[in-house]
This record gives sequence, C-alpha cells and structure tokens, in this order.
Amino acid sequence: MNSMNTERTLSVGKKREDRGVQLKYKFGPLNLDVKCPGTAILLLQCQENTILLNAATALSKYATKSQENIKILFDLDIVKSIIPLINHENIFTRRFAAKLLAEMTAIPFVRDFLLESDYHIPYFTKVLIDEKDLFMQEFSSLILAELSKDMYGTARLLEQCPNTNFLYERIQSTDPDVKKNNIEIIYNLIQDPIGVQEIIYAENFSFPLIYRLLQEPYPEIQHLALNVIGDLLARKKDEYIHNLFRETKGLEALLNFLANDDWRDLHSKVLKILSLASDNHKTIELLNSIGGIQRIYKYMENTPNPKLFADAFDVVICFADILIGRKALYLNGIVDHLINTLEKNVQPDMYLTICYGIGKMVSYGPAGEKLSNGNVIKNILNVLKNDNLKWITRNSAMFALNELFNYNADNCKNFLELRGEEYLIWLIKQPLENVPLEIRLLAVQALIAIAHHSTLRNLVIKENTIDALCTSFEACLFSLINCSTIDELKILSCQALSMFCIDKIGRDAFLKVHGSSRLHYLLSDLHSIPVRNAAVQLVQVLSVDSVLANAFVQTKYLSYMLNNRVSARIIPSWDTCIETLFNSHLPAKFAFTGRLSLHDITKDGFYVLRQNICPFPVLNDLFRFKLCPLEPVYVVNTARSYSSIPTNNINEKDMEEAKNSIVNENASKGVFVSEEVLNSWLHLMFGRLQLDPYLCEYIDLLKCKLVAMESKDLIINEDPNLINISNIASRAKMLAEFVARQMSGPDPSSTCLDHQLEVHLREIKESIGTSVIPLGQLRVGSYLERAVLFKVLADKICLPTALVRGEYGTAWVEIAIPQIEVPPEDTSFSEYLMQEGPCTDWIIRNITLMEENQLLSKKLFSQVQSVSNIAVPWKLQQSIFPSKLMKPNVIVDLIEKPGQFIPIHSELGKTYKCKKIICDLICSPEL
Repeated sequence: MNSMNTERTLSVGKKREDRGVQLKYKFGPLNLDVKCPGTAILLLQCQENTILLNAATALSKYATKSQENIKILFDLDIVKSIIPLINHENIFTRRFAAKLLAEMTAIPFVRDFLLESDYHIPYFTKVLIDEKDLFMQEFSSLILAELSKDMYGTARLLEQCPNTNFLYERIQSTDPDVKKNNIEIIYNLIQDPIGVQEIIYAENFSFPLIYRLLQEPYPEIQHLALNVIGDLLARKKDEYIHNLFRETKGLEALLNFLANDDWRDLHSKVLKILSLASDNHKTIELLNSIGGIQRIYKYMENTPNPKLFADAFDVVICFADILIGRKALYLNGIVDHLINTLEKNVQPDMYLTICYGIGKMVSYGPAGEKLSNGNVIKNILNVLKNDNLKWITRNSAMFALNELFNYNADNCKNFLELRGEEYLIWLIKQPLENVPLEIRLLAVQALIAIAHHSTLRNLVIKENTIDALCTSFEACLFSLINCSTIDELKILSCQALSMFCIDKIGRDAFLKVHGSSRLHYLLSDLHSIPVRNAAVQLVQVLSVDSVLANAFVQTKYLSYMLNNRVSARIIPSWDTCIETLFNSHLPAKFAFTGRLSLHDITKDGFYVLRQNICPFPVLNDLFRFKLCPLEPVYVVNTARSYSSIPTNNINEKDMEEAKNSIVNENASKGVFVSEEVLNSWLHLMFGRLQLDPYLCEYIDLLKCKLVAMESKDLIINEDPNLINISNIASRAKMLAEFVARQMSGPDPSSTCLDHQLEVHLREIKESIGTSVIPLGQLRVGSYLERAVLFKVLADKICLPTALVRGEYGTAWVEIAIPQIEVPPEDTSFSEYLMQEGPCTDWIIRNITLMEENQLLSKKLFSQVQSVSNIAVPWKLQQSIFPSKLMKPNVIVDLIEKPGQFIPIHSELGKTYKCKKIICDLICSPEL
C-alpha cells in the first residue's frame, strides 16, 4: 500500500533529474584555491566576469594569509593587472580589486608605485567622495591611509588633493571601517607642518565630530581620535586651536570619557591629553570654573591603578603653573600629599612629578610656608644624590631646591646645615660626560640663590666654590661642544662670580684659583657674543678692586682689549670695562693715555715709567722675576704697614752681603745711610715694595706747612671728593715751590737738568741695584719727575691735580681754580664780586674765616688775576664743592717760575708744554 502511494507520488510529481549522469558539455561553478599564484594572476585577464571575480577573490584571500604572500604577488607584477580592474563595470570585481590593492599597499614598493603616478590618489579620493558603496569607500580610504603614512605620501596627497573637507563627512559614515580609515588619514596629515594647517583651517573642520568618535565602541577608533586631539593640543603656541578646543567643550568630553570605567584602558591617553591642554593657562582657568580640577583630583585619589595614579598626578601638578591652580590644589590638600609621598618609597618616575610639584607650589604663599615647615629639603637632597634615578628626575629635584631657596633664607640655612653646597660644587666640577649641562646650570643657580641672602653668602664663598665656577671657563672642557646651554652656563657662572666676589674673601679666593687666567679664555672666545659680554661685565665688576685690577693687567687683559677696540661695536660694555681697568690701575692708565684726571687719586704702589715701553711692565712681574728694566721706574709707597709682595725665598746670606755692600759704598762717598733707608733698598733689590721714608717725610712736612699756613678755624676737609676751593691756589703755589726745591739738585741755578738727572739716576741704580726707584729718593727732577711728585703729594693733601704727559719727555700738572672771565671794559662786575653781602648767583657753603686769612685770600686773588686775567669770586673762596664739578683750567709751573699759574689755552701754556733744550756751557768737558 505504501509503496504504491510512493510510486504514485513520484509518478505524478516533477520529473526527477538523474544527477549521477554527467553531461558531456555541462560544468559546475568555478572554485579556485590558489596554489600557483602566477596562474591565478593570468586569470585576471579573462573576459568572463565569473572567472575574473573568482580569481580576484582567490588572490585576495591568498594575500590576506601572510606578508610573504603579498611580496610574492608583487614580484609577479600583479599591480599592473589589478589597476585596470578598479574601473570594472562589475561592482563585485571592483570591490575585490580594491581590497586586494589595499592589502598590497602594505609593501613600500607598491606605495611608491602608486605615489609616482598623478592618477591614483585623485582617483581613490574621487571614489571616496562620490562612491555610495560602503565597501569601495572602505577600501579607497584604506589605500589613502596607507599612502599617507610617510611624509612623502602626505605631501603627494596634499599636492593632488588640497581640499580635505570630505574627510569630515566620511568620519560620520555608518561604517566603522570608513570612520577608522578617515580619522587615520586626518592623523597622518597633521604630522606634516603644512598638512596640519590644511586640517585646522578646512571649512568643515569640527572638534565635536572628533569628540563623537570617542563614544564609538571600537577602541581603535577611540585611540585614533584621541591621538588627533592630543597632537592638535600639543601645538602649545597655537592659541586658535586651544580657543576652539575650549569653545567646543573639549574638556567636558575628556572628563566624561574618564568617568566611564569601561574605557579604562584609554584613560592614560586621556590624562596625557589633559596634561597637554593644561599647558595653556586659560584652559586651567576654565577647568577650574567647571570643577574639572576637583574631578581629576578625586580620580587620582580613587584610582587603584598605580599607572593611572601617576598619570593623574602629572595632570594635577600641571595645574600648579598658575595662581588659580595652585590655590585650588592647596585647598584640596596637595601640599600634605606631596610631603607624605616624598617620604615614602614610590615609583622612581613619581619623584620627578613630586619635586616639580613642590617647586611650583612654593610660589603660593601658604603652600610655601607649609613646605618650608615640613622640612622637605633633606628628602629632596636625597633624591638629588640618588645615582639610581634618571637625570631628568634629579633635575626636577634641583628645580625644587632652587625654588625653595628663592622663597626664604630658612630653606637655604637648612640646606647648608646638611652641607648640601658641597654636593652642588661636586656636580659643577664633574666631567661633562658624567653630569648633564642642565644639572650644572641649576646647581649654579642654586648657589646664586643662596648668595642672594647676605647673611649666608660667606658660608658658601670658599676657594673650592670659586674654583668650581671657573671650571666652565676652561677651553679643554667645552671646546668640542657648541650649544646654547653651555653659553648659558658660562654666563651664569660669570654672574655668580660677580656676586661671590663682592666680599674680600671671594676676591682672595678668585686670586688663589688663578681666576683671572681662566677667565681670559671667555674674553677671547669669538664664537659667542653674549659669553664675551658676560666676561667683560665680570671683569668690569671685579676691576673695582685694585688688587684684582692689577691681576687683570698682569694677565694682559688691558692690552688685549685695547688691541681689539673693534669689539666695542658688538659688546656694549667693552669700552666701559677698559675705563674701569684704567681707573683702578692708574699706572697703566697713565702709560696708555698719558693723563691722570683730577679725580684719579694715586695710592701706594703707584709707579710711572720714565719712558713708555711695550709691552707695559707690571710691577709685580718685575719683583717676581727679579727683572731690571733698562729705564727707571718711579714707585710710590708711604704705607708703613704695607703688605709686601713676596717672591721666591730670600737667601739670608745674599741679603747680608748686599747690605754690607751698600753701607761700604755710601761710606766711601761720605754718606751715612739710616737703617730705614737701607731696609727699603734691600727689599727693592730682593723683590719687595717697601716704605719710601723720604716721601713720608715730604708728606709730614707738607701737612705741618698747611697747619701753619691755613687758619685753624677753617674746616679742614679730608674727603678728596669734596674740595675747599678757597685753598686751591695757596696750596698749589706752596706745593709747586716745595717740589721745585726738592728736585733742583745740588745747584738750583743750573738749567742743565737732564744731564744732572742722568747722573743722579745712575748713582741711585748703582746704590740699590735695581731700576725700580722710590720717588722720594730723587733729588734731581725734570718735567716728568717734578710733575709726578707734585701729583702724588697733591693727592695726599686733597689738592685735585691732573697729571699730563706730553711729547719728548715733557709732563705737567693742571689744577682747577674756579674763575669767571671778566671783560677788560667791565670793571663794575669785578667790584660786585668783591662786595660783602649775599651772593644769589652761587650755591655755596659759607665758612667763617679769620681776618688774616681773608687778607691772604685777597692777596692770592690779586696774584691770580694778574697772571691769567681771571677773577675768583670772593664767596667761592669760602665754599666746598664736589671735585667732579671742577675742570682744570691752569697749569702749575714747576720749572721756570715754580708756583706760577698759566692758563691752559694761553700762548704761555702752549709754550710750557714744549720742552726747552737748554744746557749750561760750563757742563761741557771741553771748556
């Protein structure tokens, strides 16, 4: 029954096809499995769509399996076969061809092939813009993303497709792969300086479109979007992009991303972006106004992940860059957190952030006070000394120490109690390969910060400190390196030395470490103008001290600067430094300029060369090397406790022999030599500058004369900067006569001074055994000798005098006598000046004079008027004036008529400046 029904069903149903019978001319569908890729590539030339599609599909699968397969296909020249298929009429063929080509772009040779042509980039861009098929958009955008991964591809893309607005349309696509590829293209373009401008200023550029990608469920898209935001915000000086970021609520988008724990793996990236955004102070202000600082601080406290804690801590510390951020952090308890964390054992990288945060928070008053009381100096110093930490971390510790030192002196005191300055000095003196330049720079800044506190400066000023600061001057250390940091270190070292050498202990240490010799390298360094300028300024500051000025002259600074005056065009302080050296080293000034002004006061140790020689000899060198110049050198020393200049060890036997020789030689001439004079000669012979007893006698004698000559009721002023002008004429006349009398020799009436002087100098040199002659020992003097003696004695009695050296051995002195030129026809004006009564034309300081002194002053007034046709106002004779307001106007005659005043610009004055050659006939041996 059943079988019959089955047969009936089969008989009435559709006729069954017998599949077991194979038809001779009928084939099944093609199923390719690529084992020989060369054969499959040949099928790409087939005209049948089915075979072509299957071949493209099979080759695409083959390329997907490994990178090696892609290389094999490239070697078989598959690219030329794929390119035509991209424009195939069949959509599926186009898809698989584009997919295969996108996979092939992983090979650099394929990318280069596509970039060389001007066809492919515009074509795939057109497909991405116009094609509605999502697969074609995906593969076209993938090809463009691969091509733009290097700088050349980016440049070609910008060149052939300058309009990038389509990228912002495609990142809104419904296909996640299209979004991913287009945001990757944007990321690639912003790596190029030109590309980032095209992206930012594109018409359709929009931050909110990028923020939306952060909500995508695909981490790769989120990661690319965060990279784009981060790279744009890394442009710290681009205020436009930061304003746009704030206006489009970018901070809220990032904070909301942090609030989602499902995306915790990308929180570190978001925190780094917030750190970049916080470099802009306006962003921090906005973040504080929306409560972002509190949210990030709470995130830092609540996160269990140490890595995220460190990243959040970095962001929090960035807020300390501005006052609002520091205040907000202080209110949230960041100071206690910093102090407590510093005392714990934390990750090494955390010390960097902690120390940086301390350095920033110190500038906020309450926080700085709390940190100072928290005694963090010791812990920060331990971080600095930890050799296991990276230099960047130790650099942060140095920064924190500097800020603490600048805050108050207590922090400096605590640091010095720990002997921390010794470690700073050690860092500065280390070889360049051991300690980075930045650490050296901060170490010098720390020493300067301590030195700003005058009460602690002497605790830092040591010979070792000065030696360390001079280390950066040495050419052997930095000659092979040329960078701005080294120049900054040298400049900072010069500034530090200028502070440390304010005190005498610092200047003495500078001399002991031979600082003048080491500093000379910076002065002659032609590679850096700022460094040379800093060196010149340091020399100028130190040259105020006469001892250091002498050291600089001895080290040939003055000669170098004078020979390179052209440097003054680029170094403003060059000429000023020369002037300072001259003012502190008057022997050099007189030798080089031939003039000492009214304000140049000679001191003990002053010397003058009878004839200028080149190079200029330094007195210390003459003593140290026991040199005997051919021409005499006149020296001045009246200090009874003068610190002698020691040289090599003196042999007592030689000293005794020299003493006996001098005594015997003078005894044979009938001359008795006192013990004081004998010791002076001996010290000159054996390299020491000692007391000049004759010059001391001159000074004592002159002071006695002044007491006897001038009124006791007159206010005697000992300040050389304030001069009683009523005494100028009388003192000058008296001193001129005194000098002429002392320098006239055995025969004052003789006019053959030069011959007498030569004989006299020869006798002195034979007596003392050297050409370095004490000025007071001269008994014969010509123009130069008399002028020098007048200048030296005038400075001792507060008589402003200018010393001038002329040509052919001439020299003269000039003084300033206040005067008013009176026309010959105007006699009433002279009478007005002599009236007793208030004088409103002069700002004066009245001094009561005795009646006899008034008569003496009137007598001197008449003498001056008869010589130079000038009138000295009566009221001015009773006044004290600053010497800087005085200008020399008369020459004091020391040769013809000692004591006569000669107007400088008169014919008589011009004649006096020219030396007369006069010799008595009696001095000729033939007569």
